[in-house]
Amino acid sequence: MTKYAGFNVKALDDGYGDVKFDSTGSPNLIPSFVTSFKEKPKKDFGQDSKLRYVASEIDGERYVVGDYAMKLDPNIIWAGGENKHADKRFPVLLKTTLGLMSSGRHEVIDTLMMNLPIRYDTAERRQQLTEVAQGTHTVALSSDGVNFIKRMITVNNVEIKKQPFGSLCDVILDGNGDIIDKDTAKGFNVIVDVGARTLNILTVDALEEQTELSLQTNDGMYTAFSQVGSYLEKELDVIIPDGKLPQIISQKEIKNMDITPLINSTYENHANTILAVLDKVLVNSWGFVTSVIFTGGGAGKELLRPYIEKRFNRVPSVFLDRYSNVRGLRKYGIRQSKKNPKKANNIKIQVGNHEYIPK
Repeated sequence: MTKYAGFNVKALDDGYGDVKFDSTGSPNLIPSFVTSFKEKPKKDFGQDSKLRYVASEIDGERYVVGDYAMKLDPNIIWAGGENKHADKRFPVLLKTTLGLMSSGRHEVIDTLMMNLPIRYDTAERRQQLTEVAQGTHTVALSSDGVNFIKRMITVNNVEIKKQPFGSLCDVILDGNGDIIDKDTAKGFNVIVDVGARTLNILTVDALEEQTELSLQTNDGMYTAFSQVGSYLEKELDVIIPDGKLPQIISQKEIKNMDITPLINSTYENHANTILAVLDKVLVNSWGFVTSVIFTGGGAGKELLRPYIEKRFNRVPSVFLDRYSNVRGLRKYGIRQSKKNPKKANNIKIQVGNHEYIPK
């Protein structure tokens, strides 16, 4: 018998590049790569790899998930299709991530916060995502490819918000879901989320979305990655699987060739593209904007931030990290749970495959 005290809120931001997750206020991530099961390589020279080996077993099939999948599969393919939730790899990523968030053999999640890119935030896509994420999931996880630990996670409710709503929540809410930055909350804020595949611009005036000033394009970081890859393929006369590009760019070299200048030039051009899109959206609205919040992995200091900071000075700007969206989603979920204190104060008791709430 396991007791679950309080209201269990977790958040999952399933990006095209990484799946970010937050169960305790300390978020983590796993790269969005899946391949068939492969044993963990032995450390012949006694050095620990910087990569994290994660193997999962789902419905009798075993997989390697994350950056080790990218390393071990020479033909790894990036799951960058328009509807990632229809990709057969998505349930593997979802169940693996839920297992990584689980603190015991069986955990009940009262609310799982998730999000959808702005243009894909439709009733049909919400229903599709809810059907995949809600319910009971069983997964066995291993960090060595030998010993697998079984996890069962039950998701009672899924709440879906527009990307990057969570980043705004991360700025204005504290860990208890209370508003701590009232000035930003009442302002005219533009949240620019640079993801792996998509660029999402969400404009909010006094916490009300301005739909005419919100949009999604395909100007995510993989546009820049692909430009680097195309150049290298021509220069080196090789074929580079798109799933290998993040690893190559992170290492900043291939075949002992330093590609730092190429990356810097490509990133500078991509930052210019993003700022051009932003300026086009706000061409008649800059006079109202109080702040622009840059968020997502692409806006980080290792990628586009230096180039954006150098060129953008129209209004005050804020730069958040790649975890801000998932962290903010969890804060919002906690805030929502507090609106129903009777439900939040209940203790769920799990007995076998059944649960009940004491009166």
